[in-house]
Amino acid sequence: MKAVNFLGNSRIDICEAPRPEADESTVLLRVMATGLCGSELHSFKGPAHEKEGFSNSGHEVAGVIEEAPDGSSFEPGMRVGARVVQGCGNCHWCKQGYETACENKHMYAGNGHAEYYRLGIQGIHPIPDDAEWPAAVLLTGDGLGVPVRAARRLGDTAGKKVLVLGLGPVGLSSVLVQASRGAEVMGADLFEYRRNLAVEIGAARAADASDFGELKQSVLDWTNGFGADIVILAVGRDEVFLNAIELVARQGTVYQIGELSELTLNPSSVFIKKEINITGSWYYTSSDWPEMLALHENGVPYHKLITHVFPFEQAQEAFDTFVSGNSGKVVLTYQ
Repeated sequence: MKAVNFLGNSRIDICEAPRPEADESTVLLRVMATGLCGSELHSFKGPAHEKEGFSNSGHEVAGVIEEAPDGSSFEPGMRVGARVVQGCGNCHWCKQGYETACENKHMYAGNGHAEYYRLGIQGIHPIPDDAEWPAAVLLTGDGLGVPVRAARRLGDTAGKKVLVLGLGPVGLSSVLVQASRGAEVMGADLFEYRRNLAVEIGAARAADASDFGELKQSVLDWTNGFGADIVILAVGRDEVFLNAIELVARQGTVYQIGELSELTLNPSSVFIKKEINITGSWYYTSSDWPEMLALHENGVPYHKLITHVFPFEQAQEAFDTFVSGNSGKVVLTYQ
């Protein structure tokens, strides 16, 4: 089979690779579309290194089942998407539909940008017949799943002022999801392209994040001086997190969905004096899928998040476009 191969230093080629094989706990997908995710950029931009075989970080996958275990509920020809973080299915957390907390979870998060992909049967979501392949990648992947999980944990946000910091694909999707739930949303980003797209998909307004002083003034003007009720952080930078603490209202909520490994803050000023709630979530779970599917069934135009579609042979151009900031969701197709 052909597969995208990360070479490091922002370079990609298309290589020949062994086709994976299914077993009693996995299916083999003939891939139809994959999505580019911001979490892949570390591997894409990182230094070249010696490795055996091909390597890419693709994990947002939609395709057709080619092989399935005997006796399973899955059959060749089914149109499905991938939830790549899968639990054991038997523990306390899995029984609650909270697979990301499973201590024995398995991640099928890698080498998805290829003609065939092996996926565990615990994370298969059937795709509606009226969902085109690029949109199916969003519908069943973390592009929609992460914002939906955040929305479910945040609860009813109708009428609240929600600020989304970082308008990459997950940030843009957070704008769309929150607007569909009746929130008044402001999006903030460095790139004008993404700010304009945020307004197109439901943001009440968008702000330039390049100057924090101007951004803060925009938020205060928007909220009559109080600050946002909720700040969703779709970027993993410590200075942006600290900015969020200034931009959120007293007793407001800062919600982290962008990966962030280390942060220093002042608990007295944050928790005691301003009484801020800080929380977050990682990926999505089986319990989030019904609401993800409901967005499709209710006609929420999540497909508008997709701004560029490339044949996978043009993966280099696709990643270059994604990195430029002049894009929303970028998708590769395989037929």
